[in-house]
Amino acid sequence: MIVFSTLLKLLPFVGLSFGFPSKTLSHKFPGARTGIKNPSALQDLEKNITAYIVPANYGSASFNQVRALYPGAVGIVGNEGTIVSHFSSGYALQYADANGTELPKRSWVPLAKDSIFDMASLTKMFTTILALQQLEKGTIALNGTVASYLPGFEAGGKENVTVEMLLTHTAGFDADPDPGLWNGYATLEERRQAILTTAVIHTPGIVYLYSDLSFMSIQLLLEHITSTPLDELLKQGLTGPLKMTSTFYNRGNVEYAADELIASKIVATEYQIEVLGSVEPQRRQPVWGTVHDENAWGVDGVSGHAGLYSNAEDVAVFCQMILNNGTYGGTRVLKGETVDLIFTNFNTAFPGNAHGLGFELDQNYWSGPMHSLQTAGHTGYTGTSLAIDRPQEAELPLMDTPKILDDDARDLYDEQSIDVSSDYCDEDTSIWEVQSGQ
Repeated sequence: MIVFSTLLKLLPFVGLSFGFPSKTLSHKFPGARTGIKNPSALQDLEKNITAYIVPANYGSASFNQVRALYPGAVGIVGNEGTIVSHFSSGYALQYADANGTELPKRSWVPLAKDSIFDMASLTKMFTTILALQQLEKGTIALNGTVASYLPGFEAGGKENVTVEMLLTHTAGFDADPDPGLWNGYATLEERRQAILTTAVIHTPGIVYLYSDLSFMSIQLLLEHITSTPLDELLKQGLTGPLKMTSTFYNRGNVEYAADELIASKIVATEYQIEVLGSVEPQRRQPVWGTVHDENAWGVDGVSGHAGLYSNAEDVAVFCQMILNNGTYGGTRVLKGETVDLIFTNFNTAFPGNAHGLGFELDQNYWSGPMHSLQTAGHTGYTGTSLAIDRPQEAELPLMDTPKILDDDARDLYDEQSIDVSSDYCDEDTSIWEVQSGQ
């Protein structure tokens, strides 16, 4: 979300060297580190990030009605292995419809610091790590054609699509499957076959087009070469070793009871049928506990592009692992030279669309003025985002809930977020300063 630039305005780019020692996140009160020079800025930051939870007339996005832009947010600011801010505000469930009608207050579900969010496209970052692990093992190569590893993938003009193209959105795919996987097929196997045989719409390698199909294809590739389902591969290769116990898929789209969802701290997403029409998956509204993304829902809730659930602290662990060059808590999941590929721009032929393997680079819309080719990150449609800045050892997971309201609210939500971030352009308000010899 563009609201992320609010956080990043506070972190001036300083150009430190890489190769940091492995660090495990610790919790300290803001200001405990000598590098923190303005802890009050963190408090102001939290207030401004959560300002639009308060109902008000925000203009066209709220149809000039008094309403909130989003119900709540959870965020972490991490620097040099220290969580210097971890905040939550607002509600995981507050509204009775997409127009902002509130539920009775006794039915509101507060957000907590450990609330669990539908990660949407942040799932792609986790899938990327699993692909990089296979790269290290030699089971795939970046310049290897996917069809040479995955029989049948060559259909639809894909015989020259490489692993690198999938990871950088240059394979030539359209953005999404057409028809959608949730309503065009009778069985899971038919849906998987549809992904495998989907034709490209551009010659591979000549166009950048962000595509969920690329990461759906990576799932098929990983599952074929490892003979392991993606959710199990994630447990074995990442969430298990790093003890990320709040990161998981809901295989089978299990519809838990409301009290179970409250107890599990899963956050609601959207009144999807109300907003998008009856063609949407027929399930409990708001979408709550089953994956918001319709195509991920169509493949049993487990996909390479969406479907993962997590909380801010687990995502911070994930970010710190990358800042540690592939290790966390004494456990290595990637080699340092492999992590370098996340921060290497493979899309030099497509100015403005810098991309490491799996991760976006140098994008102002989520990293603000700190953006550089050493700042990697991504956003998710449900309101999730992360940024990882190597020069400053900074990590910024942010989870909010704008999708619970209608899509029109998002435009002004972004616009207002930019306004908030302008309050922190001043050097005097930055949180960190580089100490001599630090």
